[in-house]
Amino acid sequence: MSGSVIGLLAQRCPAVYFPQVPPPPSLSMFAFVFALLVSVAPADSTASARTLARMVAEHEQHRLAKVGGILNPGGGLPDLSAARVMRDAERARGIVRQLDLLVPKELTAEEWTTSRMIRFDLVAEIEDARFYDLSFAFITPYLSPLAGIPLILGARPLATAQDVARYLAMIDSLPAIADTIRGALESRRARKVLLPKDEVRLVVPLLRNLGALAGQSPFAVAPARLSGLAPDEQTRFLEALAARLNDKVRPAFQRLADWVEGPYLAEAPDAVGLGQYQGGAAYYRALVKRHTTLDVTPEQVHAIGLAEVARLDSAMAQVRGELGFTGTKAEFHARLAKDPRFFAKTPEEFGEKLMYHDARIRPRVGDYFSTMPRAQGDVQRLDPRLEASMTFGYYQVPTPGDTMGHYMFNGSDLPDRSMLGAAALIFHELVPGHHFQIALQREQTTMPGFRRQATGTAFVEGWGEYASTLAGEIGMYSDPWDRYGRLSMDIFLACRLVVDTGMNALGWSRARAQAYMKEYTLHSDRQIDTETLRYSADMPGQALAYKMGSREFLRMREEARRRLGSRFDIKRFHAFVLSGGAMPFTLLRQRLEQWIVGGGV
Repeated sequence: MSGSVIGLLAQRCPAVYFPQVPPPPSLSMFAFVFALLVSVAPADSTASARTLARMVAEHEQHRLAKVGGILNPGGGLPDLSAARVMRDAERARGIVRQLDLLVPKELTAEEWTTSRMIRFDLVAEIEDARFYDLSFAFITPYLSPLAGIPLILGARPLATAQDVARYLAMIDSLPAIADTIRGALESRRARKVLLPKDEVRLVVPLLRNLGALAGQSPFAVAPARLSGLAPDEQTRFLEALAARLNDKVRPAFQRLADWVEGPYLAEAPDAVGLGQYQGGAAYYRALVKRHTTLDVTPEQVHAIGLAEVARLDSAMAQVRGELGFTGTKAEFHARLAKDPRFFAKTPEEFGEKLMYHDARIRPRVGDYFSTMPRAQGDVQRLDPRLEASMTFGYYQVPTPGDTMGHYMFNGSDLPDRSMLGAAALIFHELVPGHHFQIALQREQTTMPGFRRQATGTAFVEGWGEYASTLAGEIGMYSDPWDRYGRLSMDIFLACRLVVDTGMNALGWSRARAQAYMKEYTLHSDRQIDTETLRYSADMPGQALAYKMGSREFLRMREEARRRLGSRFDIKRFHAFVLSGGAMPFTLLRQRLEQWIVGGGV
């Protein structure tokens, strides 16, 4: 289950996906934006289409600037200030007003889709400002852009004197980022909005790591990156960098970590969930709609979760009977937790097992899909420094520098990391899941750039889970152990619907959520520990997207099958839902209606 560089950078998913691809290296930024304009608005286009084309270009520029050096190699480090959030919201309000003046009949169906996707993004920016004082996205492990700063710096060229000066200037700006974070925490503290105590213990190691000595700093530069510089230039740069890291960056982040671990922690609440804060209930309702992209309430999601857990728990009991087990569920799970068949001895063995299942499904994919992505996919181990704060891993998209897609798996704590669900996991992550969907989307040539790189969690993670379910229809879970692993993964995601809404909207304690997950899932206490913090303090509402998204894909498929009858074709359905890229389900539902009325072709 992925998290998101999508996980790793600023919008994790288990994870939220955060695209990592810069503009084509052959184009300047101006040429890149101009190319977008030309592709969206031909010379004979309507007034609304021309207005939309300008908005698309501006949206692309804004997106590139907002994510700094991740998408824009010429950009700087992320701006974490409240002023930036408020500026973005004011800008978004103005553009929404312009979008609402577009005349639908003057736009093609794809142009209309593009306009609605821009609007969805802008409304999220407006909500970010409205609920700014209730968000901790700037510092929590899954969401914080802090984790992506080493990647931004790692992507910087270091071939010229100008490159070196630019790199050192970015290093010089890091202490100010630490001060910005301190200020944001202080302002919330004054309003009695503090991170829960248990979440603070995950934040402190992240800050300490950023304040490491030069030799261990994530901002250090390997000598191999300096091959284009003369030896004396390399020496001067490395000395200057070490001095800055030791004398400026380290003290700034260590001071911040000391304060967070000291006075801040002393006032932090034991309770978890957004519901404990003034305005938190409204914020959580907005997050539920944003992350599911459906018009649902926390209470409705909670009820769906309870029903799904009951259904899947019954299905797992049937498989236990099929395996000839007559004891209790707890006894069966205790036996699984010690069965050496389901545990890898090394990270390499873990990766090999995942790729074994990937090889099993690939020959059958053509029976269900008419188009395959050109990009290949594989698995690699996650950076061990990140493994302690992430339950699973994440899918990393292909980039110009690395055309492979990778599932970055968590290779730590192997004695507690069961591989019973390895088959279901890799179908979710690679084929026909994340890699398949994201690679196809990015290989589109007719959509605007922001749509090719769209990473909406409900669609992306919903598709990953739909793909894992589809693998069962293809016959990949004929082995009852693999089937039990798939069911255990499914019930885990159903449990998320219950405990995420429980802790944030219904007053559940974290202990109650942990006990519920321990009752119905196969996860270790450590995994449940980090997961419940993710739902209640790090990314409230985000984990709902997986199960709610997969249910929506299945619902749409069955509606299309029912209404089209003998005209329904599974390959055409899959081509249809993937053709427009990741988008909100409210919008995809509109497109589905048109597709069905058109005969499903």
